[in-house]
Amino acid sequence: MLAQALVPDRWRAALLAGLLAAAWRPPGGAYGLSSSPGAASPLLPARVRSALDLCYPRSAYGTRREVSYDAALAATDRFTPEGIPLAGDHMTYGEFDLTFFARLLRRAGPAPRDCFVDVGSGAGRLVLAAALLHPRTWRNCHGVELSAPLHDLAIAARYRFEENFGTGTGTGTGEAPGASAPGALAPRAWPPLEIAPCQYTLSDCMGGEEGLAALREADVAFSYAVTWAHGDAHDRLVRTLARELPDGARVISINLPLRNEVLAADPAEEDGAGTAGTGAGAGAGAGAGAGAGAGPGPGPGRAFGRFELLGREVGENRETGKDTVGLVYRLVR
Repeated sequence: MLAQALVPDRWRAALLAGLLAAAWRPPGGAYGLSSSPGAASPLLPARVRSALDLCYPRSAYGTRREVSYDAALAATDRFTPEGIPLAGDHMTYGEFDLTFFARLLRRAGPAPRDCFVDVGSGAGRLVLAAALLHPRTWRNCHGVELSAPLHDLAIAARYRFEENFGTGTGTGTGEAPGASAPGALAPRAWPPLEIAPCQYTLSDCMGGEEGLAALREADVAFSYAVTWAHGDAHDRLVRTLARELPDGARVISINLPLRNEVLAADPAEEDGAGTAGTGAGAGAGAGAGAGAGAGPGPGPGRAFGRFELLGREVGENRETGKDTVGLVYRLVR
């Protein structure tokens, strides 16, 4: 699954993995200890947290923010009179609390062979977290991201996991970045960790063919991006989810309710509208730009479902000092 998910230019991802590796500092020197803030939780095993810390080192957090910032500036259509690009909140980057994420996944109730999709997955951190938290449950964990630089970071982190924790069979290619020969196995730094299949797609989840196809496979979808809160982007996202997700799919939405009243609006208004911004959410707290294509209206026979609220969870956001609200819904057709 990893092999089919990689972009053709995988050596660029390998170079990014090398940069992450150079920036990483061992978390206390002993496996099972975490460099991330926060107390240990039974929902988030120490080995899982340590693996995520290694793949997304805190020492490289600033680099990930810069990548998001640069991607936002490259995608913006807003400029000062002097021609300086403006990214606004599209450049905001934050990394979601892992223990809170584990709580929200538990509330969504993943079942065997379910598929997890992060809508606007950014650097892919929560895709990897979901795959590690429920390795024998998911048939696939899928991140859809519009920003190529963030998409590349996600692939680089997945390579780094395989290099350090992979078995070389089943969960990945077994080929490490920078290996001396094609197919060569890297020495494993830690005992192997079970992980569900992971996939990363560079696409727009509201207008791209591959992004929409991912939504149609989703049993649990995750959405967290500051980008959605601007203009009518979130209303269009709600309509897209209600149109594309299968019956019974659960949606975890961070801070933004899924309002059924927007489904009564004429969907034809989406024709010609710009596509959605990227979310770095699942792995990051916001997007890094907006697409320029046109979002398709619903196809023949595609009726909107409606969202039923299953639960509400409140968690801590250490980056803002404020509470974060997770809303868990089920789509009913």
